[in-house]
Amino acid sequence: MPKPQYPTTEGIWSKGKRTEATYSGVRFGMPYADAVDNFRQAIDGRNDFDPAVLFVWGTMQAKGVLNILKGVEETFGQAGQEVVRKAINKAGYEALEGMMDNSRFPGNVDEMELISYIVTGINTVLYASLEKPWISSRNRCEFDILWCPHQDIYTAFDCRVQRYFVEGMIDALKDRGFARFVPAVEKLIPRGADRCHFVVERLESDQPKNPWHSYSEELANKALKKLHESK
Repeated sequence: MPKPQYPTTEGIWSKGKRTEATYSGVRFGMPYADAVDNFRQAIDGRNDFDPAVLFVWGTMQAKGVLNILKGVEETFGQAGQEVVRKAINKAGYEALEGMMDNSRFPGNVDEMELISYIVTGINTVLYASLEKPWISSRNRCEFDILWCPHQDIYTAFDCRVQRYFVEGMIDALKDRGFARFVPAVEKLIPRGADRCHFVVERLESDQPKNPWHSYSEELANKALKKLHESK
């Protein structure tokens, strides 16, 4: 598969505009609002700040979380794995809550359109990614991630860490009345694709558990199996 090519004019960042007319009514807010305001004040008018250092700092945090997960898996097995998973779930839940509390969305849209807009906020604000979104039907929306902060650092299997953040975000949306939606991964840049591709669909009413969570558990079990086989 071809790898991503940069620079690109495709997609949108957090301040970008989607083509849907109702998107003009979307205003994304920030989680950790006080900290964000303090940061903006700290760099205001400074010409000695390189935004890339935030990427370096964030990458160090991401590697730290991954190393913690691998370390507790090796030392404590499934019990340690579950502790870290729940901690990451909580962080994802809190970040989504903070964004939603400070955001505004139009009221004259159907549910899938609204979900697609919220997903754009997740991708471009919480994940600082370059997104190309579209709505396929009343039951399905899709998006490409054209650049992700983790794409050159994480392997495809390492991306399971991000699944745990998303689990918390899904739970936060469920608590806000958006219970019947599930994302799924179809392509990943760390697997050699030129972009990550995701779909979001309505859940069938008879599914007891969100399939995103179920597949996360499959990957967790796979990680433990790999550890066992390596010993």
